[in-house]
Amino acid sequence: MKKLLVMFFGVCAMFAMAETKPLFGDKLADADYNPAVWSIDENGVLKANKDAAIWTKEKIGDCKVSFEYQLSPKANAGFLIKCSNKGNWIPNTIEIQILDDFGSQPSYHGNAAFYGYQAPTKVATKPAGEWNKMEVECKGSVIKVWLNGEFVNEMDMSQWKDKAVSPKGTPIEKKFQGKALADADTVGYIGFQGLHGKSSILYRNVLITR
Repeated sequence: MKKLLVMFFGVCAMFAMAETKPLFGDKLADADYNPAVWSIDENGVLKANKDAAIWTKEKIGDCKVSFEYQLSPKANAGFLIKCSNKGNWIPNTIEIQILDDFGSQPSYHGNAAFYGYQAPTKVATKPAGEWNKMEVECKGSVIKVWLNGEFVNEMDMSQWKDKAVSPKGTPIEKKFQGKALADADTVGYIGFQGLHGKSSILYRNVLITR
């Protein structure tokens, strides 16, 4: 009985240590961004007016990030994780694509894809104008993605040992061939790409649990 009580309180302590809070802090206090590009309104809706990313100030490892986003027609951006170099983030970051691709087929350029690396298993995107919800879980080298309640993508970075070819033998886009993902740090900055093109994206309820 004593051992069961110890285990019970140990599990309770683990859950108590888990903290959910805004990814970028209260009113973007924990964000590294250009205030002339990114803004958040009184309802907590975040948006950008130019193509410049917003980042966390600190590097983050194991976590779960959830957020809602509303796509305008042809909107295109990205959720950025495990970034080791903000100044040259494209070959030093994993980008999870954010795209208005409702009604299309899975693609490694599609919504919830590991952009340039791996397509999602299905297209779960809602039509433009509706709110989508994405959840991304990072645990060690493993990254899992849910879109609108459906599990759609998973990657184990440790299996990506060739910077030019995926574990399945498919090519990786050249602009992402900075180094093999297996050699990349699993701790890094988290952020969003800015306004990429002319179609805007709105974000809300951007939360992290650590």
